[in-house]
Amino acid sequence: MEKMRVDLAELLHAVGRGEEGRMLLEECLLITEKFKGEGHPSSVSHLVNLATSYSQSKLFAEAERLLRMSLQIMFKNVSPDDQSITFPMLHLAVTLYNLNRNEEAEKHALEVLRIRERAFGEDSLPVGEALDCLVSIQTQLGKDDGELLELLKRVLKIQEKAFGTDSEEVMETLKKVVYYLEKMGRKHEGLPLERRLSKLRTKYKQMVQY
Repeated sequence: MEKMRVDLAELLHAVGRGEEGRMLLEECLLITEKFKGEGHPSSVSHLVNLATSYSQSKLFAEAERLLRMSLQIMFKNVSPDDQSITFPMLHLAVTLYNLNRNEEAEKHALEVLRIRERAFGEDSLPVGEALDCLVSIQTQLGKDDGELLELLKRVLKIQEKAFGTDSEEVMETLKKVVYYLEKMGRKHEGLPLERRLSKLRTKYKQMVQY
């Protein structure tokens, strides 16, 4: 029954009926707290789902509150280095970024990166996700362009391995790499990447037309 509620909530969000979906998610949380008690580990998924719903509605302050609650519960039940913590923690980093609290966001993103590198390996997809988030945050903080470029190159390498060299994910990261190369006056290095990017854009434009 619980899974049916969550699935229906997801469907409602997908068709633009977020408030109705959120009510179902709140029901799931209340039922779990009633039968298992507040702070039970099984409530974490409901808190995160609710936080996602609030984020989609740009209600980031409420999303932050729910994510902090979920992390408090997790810290009481698993090791602080457990990789499962990194999902709500990265979500919190993104939420803080949207609240323009970038120093806090960076701290959480760096912690996620550290845990995931140890848990999954430096070239893993979860690490790529954390790096991509970190680049967005550090861009807002005005970090060195060269450092940001190196992080993006890591993301690109990970995505090429995971999704293939012609994937949409790779195309989006290529755009960022080319942008930073041009910004740093290294346009000659970016020319081969620009040609590659142009081919990918043409490919996906044709796919949309068909």
